[in-house]
Amino acid sequence: MPESGMLPPAIELRDVVASSGGYEILSSTSVAFPAGLCSVVMGAAGSGKSTLLKVAASLTLPDEGSVLWNGVDTATLNRKDELAFRAATGFVFQDAALWANTNILNNVAMPLRVHKPWMGESDVAETVRLILKRLGYDEGMAMRPAELSSGEQKIVSIARAVVHEPSIVFMDDPTSNLDEDAIERVFSLIDDLRVKLRTIIIVANNSELAYRYADRLGLIKGGTMAIFGPYEETVDSAEEALATSLARLRAKGSRTKGQHEVEA
Repeated sequence: MPESGMLPPAIELRDVVASSGGYEILSSTSVAFPAGLCSVVMGAAGSGKSTLLKVAASLTLPDEGSVLWNGVDTATLNRKDELAFRAATGFVFQDAALWANTNILNNVAMPLRVHKPWMGESDVAETVRLILKRLGYDEGMAMRPAELSSGEQKIVSIARAVVHEPSIVFMDDPTSNLDEDAIERVFSLIDDLRVKLRTIIIVANNSELAYRYADRLGLIKGGTMAIFGPYEETVDSAEEALATSLARLRAKGSRTKGQHEVEA
């Protein structure tokens, strides 16, 4: 696999400052997420993980600094290019963030109707049915989000994020509220995305997820990226005091070289 410096970033944050309600959440944060790899960022509750992800996806605007998509500042995108950026990305929200006033079919179908308007309704419905089935959702597509458990809502959110086959997938704690079987199905989806060389950016504290899939591993602390790099280097060089999550990863031992990385 090429060295980190040879991999172009799909998404890059440069000196980003972000705040909410007068409280600074991200402080001069810089990180480059390589194209075609899975990057996992870990950190304690309140460390700024979710804000980092939303800024990276340009769902939240930074107070200072810039976010680059394939080298282009997303703040400078015109309407056409912004639509292309949205078509190229998918976002899994931590709390699912489904539209309450419409059914599951319409929730998941939204990206297809926006970004692939040439698809007929029967094709849209079948595409939605297949991605939901793959993720283990077996309730009716006519149901409303309020009729589902939190885990089922999360599965629907994941389906919505990937149904249009984006090249960049942002995931905020994708295994929260899921049982073991559902987690394994999500892991299978991540496997497939990695084989297809999609860029995957995940914030979570699931050490098993990081151990299996992180080509690049980062730790955010106090609103700043304390460390970010290849998995083994990050685990080996991080001080145990930085996070118990990294300590758990260190306890798992080294991964077989090449076993968890997709060739690029």
